[in-house]
Parts: sequence; C-alpha cells; structure tokens
Amino acid sequence: MATLPSYFSQALRAIEPGMDADHAKDAHAQVSAALRASAPLTGLGVSPVLIGSYAREVSTRRVKDVDVFGRLEDADKELRPGRALDLFEDALAKGFEEKRIERQARSIKVSFDEYDLSVDAVPARRKGDHWEIPKKTDQDNRASWIETNPTRLTELSTKMNKKFTLSGKGIYVPVVKLVRQVRRAWLDDQPGGLYFEILTYWAFNDVKPKGASHADYLVAVLDYIEEQLPVVAEDGLQDPTLSGKLIESRATEDEFSDAVEKMTEAAELARTALTEGDDCKAAAAWQQLLGKNSEDETVFPTPEYCKPDGTRRSTSATVKGAVTAPAGSGRYA
Repeated sequence: MATLPSYFSQALRAIEPGMDADHAKDAHAQVSAALRASAPLTGLGVSPVLIGSYAREVSTRRVKDVDVFGRLEDADKELRPGRALDLFEDALAKGFEEKRIERQARSIKVSFDEYDLSVDAVPARRKGDHWEIPKKTDQDNRASWIETNPTRLTELSTKMNKKFTLSGKGIYVPVVKLVRQVRRAWLDDQPGGLYFEILTYWAFNDVKPKGASHADYLVAVLDYIEEQLPVVAEDGLQDPTLSGKLIESRATEDEFSDAVEKMTEAAELARTALTEGDDCKAAAAWQQLLGKNSEDETVFPTPEYCKPDGTRRSTSATVKGAVTAPAGSGRYA
C-alpha cells in the first residue's frame, strides 16, 4: 500500500488558506467592531462571532468570503428580519464606504477589495438552544425567520477532531480539507463544499474509520460518500446540528446526478491509489484525485524519485516519505 505520508502533508500545505487567513481575521474584526459600535445593536445585545468553514478551520485556498454571525442576545419575538437587516446596514454604513456595502436576502455584504474577499454579516436572534436568521425579506418587513445553529457545527467539528487522531494530532479536520479539495477538483459547482463537509462528518460518525495514514482515512470517507450520495440526493442530507432538519443545497437534479457519477469515479481512483504497490503510480493517482489549488498548482507533489508520468527515476537511494524502496536499494523484506 502506497500511503506516502510526507507527500500528503505537503498536499495539505498546498491547500491551506495562507495569507487569506490573516486577511479574513482582519476583515472579520473590522465588521464586528462596526456592529458593536452601533447603539441600537448594543441595546439588542449584539455579540458577533465568526462562523463558516474558516471558523471551523476547514477552508481551503482560497478564502473568498467570511461569515459573521451577528447574535442579538436580547432580541425578542417582536424583532422582524427586515428591521434587523436595517440595523445591520445602518451600522455598517457608518463604518464603511457605501459602495462597499450590499444588502442581500439574509445578510449585509461588506467588500474588502484589498484582500479580494467579502464578509457577510448575518443577524440572528435566539430561539431556545438555537438561533434564527432571516429567511427572506421584502419592503414591508414581512420576512420570516429560519432556524439554524452554525456555532453548533463548529463545536461538533472540534469534538470530532479531538476524538479521531493520527500520530497524536486530529485527523478529522485534515480529511475534511482533502474531501473539499476532491470536490473542487471533480465537480463544476454544486453540491457545495459544506454539503461534502457534512457528508464527511456523517462518515466519521457512522463508520468510525480507522487507519495509519491520511490516505486510509480519505479512502474510507470517499467510500462512504460514494455509497450515501445517491441516497441523500433523493432523501436529503440530515443536519447534525438540528434534529429532523436537512442541509440545504442549490444543486439541481442534473448536478446531483453528475456528482454521483464523478464521486464514484473519484472513490474508485482513491482505492486504486491506496492499493497500488508502486509509489510513483500511486502518486500520479493521488495527483489526479486532488487536482490543483486555486493558484493552479498541483496539490499532491511528485516524489523526487518519480517522473511526472508516474514512472520511476533511475536511482538507488531510498527517499524520505516513501513506503516502498526504490528498485535496487538493497532493502529486503
């Protein structure tokens, strides 16, 4: 089995957000400060918190948007979504130029052109142990609220990463990143990254995979996705944060059909790569599986002792990171 551990570590570094992480942190801080500076929002107990893939540390290069969950701790049932959005828009208009602000269906978007990213500030009011965010808005403020719990997903992600470890480090988060990268490499658009993150969560929850490498875990999760994607395309994907609720997806029937076909191919390729006895051929397969990052760089590196076409270079040295010895190395089983 060619698990190529050191090269998987390099692959993970190739999809890390990089400088985007610093930019996202700064943009989040600026938007949160503008919300806290609003007297009306302060009166409603505004308490902004970062949510989304960046907050859960599962985002991949590059980060294009950041979500700020504007919790209104003291808001009552009289607060309408349209009014909440008005207050958010007014607060952000005092902190940023008008051209940078855009009102959306359930959030206020603030553009940071210098970072080539944006922040979506979403108002939320408490409902028991959960939260509600705007479902839709109209000029008469007759919009409704929809239940959600994004902070719970962050908690579940952290818990899962502590429960499953590899060499003393959490393995769940790295595998989510790898699955998100596979989705990006194999699908044109929908279902999105969050959908596959939730599938990965259920894979760890239901299968409880075990392994000695990133490769082992990735194959186990892709096997699960291959099996379950046709099912959830028909029945819906359960939301782990809200009992009885389903994860929303913008995917059309054709997009789900295409995703099922593509992920079946991806899972088969991953199994082939894992069971391949030749490191170079395995590396070529992992490269095909993980594709390129947003900077058009190949995610999985070519081992120093291999050629890009998956054949082996002429060498007698055993290279760090390999799990099989090059021919003629003198290493015996």
